Amino acid sequence: MPSIYHDMPRDAQLALTEYSTAFDAAFALGDVEQWSSMIGATHVSDSIRTVFPIPIAAAGYKLRDGDDKLRRLFERALSMVPVAWYDGVEVLARVIESGGGEFIGWGNAPAEMAAEAVRHPNVLVADLLASNPLLDFYRIDRPGGSTASTIRLFAANHPVNVLAAGAGTFDNDWSAGDTVQGDVVPGEMNATLVKQCRRHFRSINGPNGRPLGLRFAGFLVPAAQEENALDAFARDKVIEVVSNVLGTENVAAAAMPNRHVGTKVIIGDELTGALPSGATGDGDVVYAFGTKAGGVTPPPWIVQRRGSPEEIVYDKTDAKYKDTGYVGVKEILEMAAAGALPHGIVRINLTP
Repeated sequence: MPSIYHDMPRDAQLALTEYSTAFDAAFALGDVEQWSSMIGATHVSDSIRTVFPIPIAAAGYKLRDGDDKLRRLFERALSMVPVAWYDGVEVLARVIESGGGEFIGWGNAPAEMAAEAVRHPNVLVADLLASNPLLDFYRIDRPGGSTASTIRLFAANHPVNVLAAGAGTFDNDWSAGDTVQGDVVPGEMNATLVKQCRRHFRSINGPNGRPLGLRFAGFLVPAAQEENALDAFARDKVIEVVSNVLGTENVAAAAMPNRHVGTKVIIGDELTGALPSGATGDGDVVYAFGTKAGGVTPPPWIVQRRGSPEEIVYDKTDAKYKDTGYVGVKEILEMAAAGALPHGIVRINLTP
């Protein structure tokens, strides 16, 4: 057990060193489900500003007839400037050095702060999902300037090809009662919703007019929907109305194998409650996401973060101690999240 738990006089400088070591160890463990990186893309960099190219072209072979035209990989880009976030604790140095019991509470603080640092990307992405930002790569570039985007991450009118109007659109913003893929969106997580999601992702075309090859991969849900998701996708048997061969009679309450058992469900605790921008997460909104061989393609968001927090220690040589008698530790994160591509995600409001 770390010596900072001991109720005995000790050196404040040594206590700060032990605290710092405990934070580093807890941060390295990363015992947090970072769903933001599972579904989106995470970029680790110390750059002040980073430009992320967005692929507009899609792979697809054409008949070689003597006039080969090669694709340009990138026609749009979004930029991101990470911002600073902080958390820290302080205590009177004389409390440490007198063996006062108040210092014992610091024993859990390093692990708690480290856990929050690891899951902060989830918080930023949850904020992004709740605020539904305009997608920067939809801007229209012209000589001398550009026109800002008017289409958000979740919208009913995403163009299949942002460079070629008339190629069609797709809708990734659903509400219960909407008609999608020929069925009405249900107000609960069930087999009908899974079927709609499967058909939707298979139907998403790329800029070349051909299916991207996306497949429905699962749901990201707030804690309020966890039990509903488990009821729908963790049971081996479900009760269904079954028609006979001729389709003229129904047999009610027949137990049938659940074809959708094992559907991936990720619980995003951060999707509800207060968020940094002032937005509030909605416990009735769930997200379906699509995947492709090699990972989620394309990523609905990008997170940029510094590799590890910057630690600032206020010991007895600092002005803080000289002016107030306090010593402390502060952790600085540099991190940001931005909406990227809408093809691989659908927002579903179960109770609009």
